[in-house]
Amino acid sequence: MLARPARGSRLSGRIHRHLAPAVLVCYLLALLVPGPGTRLRGMALGLSGLRLDASAVALFVILFAAAFQVPPERALAAVRQPKAVVAGLAAHLLTAFALAPATAVALYGAGLRGPAAGLSTAVALIAAAPVAAAATVWAGRDGDVTALLAVVLLSALLSPLTMPTTLSLLAHVLPSAGHTGALVDSAAGQARALLAGAVALPCALGLLARRSVPATVTERLLAGAPLVAVTAMLALTYANATAAVPVLHKEPWPVVALCAAVGWGVCRLAFLAGALTARALRLPPAAGATVTLACGMSNVSVSTVVVVQALPGQSHALLVTLVYGLAQKVGARRALGHGAAAPSYRAARERRAVR
Repeated sequence: MLARPARGSRLSGRIHRHLAPAVLVCYLLALLVPGPGTRLRGMALGLSGLRLDASAVALFVILFAAAFQVPPERALAAVRQPKAVVAGLAAHLLTAFALAPATAVALYGAGLRGPAAGLSTAVALIAAAPVAAAATVWAGRDGDVTALLAVVLLSALLSPLTMPTTLSLLAHVLPSAGHTGALVDSAAGQARALLAGAVALPCALGLLARRSVPATVTERLLAGAPLVAVTAMLALTYANATAAVPVLHKEPWPVVALCAAVGWGVCRLAFLAGALTARALRLPPAAGATVTLACGMSNVSVSTVVVVQALPGQSHALLVTLVYGLAQKVGARRALGHGAAAPSYRAARERRAVR
């Protein structure tokens, strides 16, 4: 009875070991062959004022597949042992509150007053977004998927509050407080429906489906769920990366370099904050990897949509978001690489429990 899940687990393990190179291939394909991804991003269905595009569908698939892999008893265990959940959520929220004002201060201090408002606002929208759905895919290697899934859901539910709060803090730093204040209402309103439909809903449906589907069917579906999640994540990475192609042609290289430096540097700081939090709390390897991923990985797909709508005509802000998306995948690989060097008895025991 366990043969099929075991084969699925081995296949999933091979995919995770080569996940970072696969992501880099997606970025290369986006640069060389952007046409299919551009067409995918252009496909959308209007439903009750919500624009459902390929990115939203991919987010739905990733989170549904991740939630379906969580047995109900493990979901309850995350509530009974909330240390990793609380630590990951707190680190994610506090980092978001700090990164955007710090970016603004650094840019103004360097004499870059022109792009400071747009770049720091883009950082606020990235950092205040929910934890990335793709983090649950990376956590399948060495992290606690159950705890991370709880952080993803909670950060999604709180983001309509945390995103305006982050922008409000930024408004006290930027001279253009009126412009930033206008972003508070627009960003929250545009993100609320997307967050509910593409993040919270699939998590709930995945957990409900796992509880409702017969055990014999569940065993078959579990074998393919990790592969489905990884495929959707790679497709989403490719589609989002194609948005950078026109930006690279439009913006001068000094601006591109500045955007890349901001996106990469902010992402590294976010991962550092997560790692320091895990070390300060003396968390075990699985919980530590979960907190690090929760702090460093933001939902770039949600951020991209909000940045495009809230900052029209500021393509450099979009480039910051895309660079952050690339940097967080590199950061996730490094974070899990450190965790893999630690004893893995607990992680192996948890994987056996899922089966």
